[in-house]
Amino acid sequence: MKAVIGAVLARCPRASAGHTCAVMNWVKGLESLGWEVWITEHLTSDELEAPEPGHERSPQEEFWHETAAEFGLSDRQCLIIDGKSPDLAAFQDFCAGADLFLNYSGQFKMLDLLGDRITKGYLDVDPGFTQLWVETCGTDMNFAGHDLFLTVGSNFRSPNLRLPRTGQDWIPLVPPVPGDYWRERLAASGGASDRAAWTTVSHWYGYNDLIWEGKTYGGKRDSLHALADLPRMSGAPFCIASDLQPGWEDYDPFINGGWKLVSSADVCRDVPAYLRFIAGSRGEIGVAKGGYVVSRGGWISDRSVIYLALGRPVVLQDTGWPEVVSPRPGLLPFDDVNGAAQQIAEAEKNLDVQSAGARKLADTVFNPASSLAPILERLR
Repeated sequence: MKAVIGAVLARCPRASAGHTCAVMNWVKGLESLGWEVWITEHLTSDELEAPEPGHERSPQEEFWHETAAEFGLSDRQCLIIDGKSPDLAAFQDFCAGADLFLNYSGQFKMLDLLGDRITKGYLDVDPGFTQLWVETCGTDMNFAGHDLFLTVGSNFRSPNLRLPRTGQDWIPLVPPVPGDYWRERLAASGGASDRAAWTTVSHWYGYNDLIWEGKTYGGKRDSLHALADLPRMSGAPFCIASDLQPGWEDYDPFINGGWKLVSSADVCRDVPAYLRFIAGSRGEIGVAKGGYVVSRGGWISDRSVIYLALGRPVVLQDTGWPEVVSPRPGLLPFDDVNGAAQQIAEAEKNLDVQSAGARKLADTVFNPASSLAPILERLR
């Protein structure tokens, strides 16, 4: 079987290891099932920065080719700039015999290059906001031309879903994680340090709030702010890697609440550093955007499944996912700061049991063979 991933990589050339790993969950997940996979992306020359001193290519091009090489994809990649690429003919030859195209966030718009044979799947990795941008803002999310509509909103078939219907038959998935691959990469990077704290990685500010049917669908900041006192309440150590800066409104409340704050730019500078940060954690305190919580769409983080794969338990905010994946050792839900403190205390009772449960979940529920089954069934 052959697949193409319409990736979003070149657009994020700096401190983006978390995003890179999120994309590679799908690439390496399919490869773990025996698939041959290409990646592609298109940019315009107006989007390219000037080459840095000593380099001939833009930072976007450099990052694309470095990432392709890092993940063994140098001969299976096609970066298209202004409609052109030296790899375009080979890419189109591959597409002519390929089975599946996954359009990550719908960002690849040159679908005519793929030919007619390949099944084109739209991959929604922002469940809830994708649909709300269409409904409340009239945004064109590039739905046209796709045959399948896939979402990591694992609970999209629930009667409890609080989202507009946009006309697509969304196929819910849990995010895949190729556990063996990430464990091998971690070992090659030197492994983990001591498990010092419960951690997470996050941008502080993101999307503007959206209003639909009287409910507010917010971003990450309010969800984080609600947990400012969690270290003091739980007595456990916590660390967040983010872009939060001294002098910002939320900085002092988090310092006073007992959080250790580190730079997400340092943690995400490259994939080995990112994996070491995760593996050096007691587990993840998984914080969801407010819109994910309100929608009950069942979002589960692509980062959280890497924590699980590295044997680090996740205490994950309830977005509706417990309707799909029953809570168990390794993956525990919370609703508010009190619930988070209780679940952290539960995990701390026997961290070894929680860690074993985390890895088991990664290798069963989130294993690519299980996670991607709803797609594979439609290609038979």
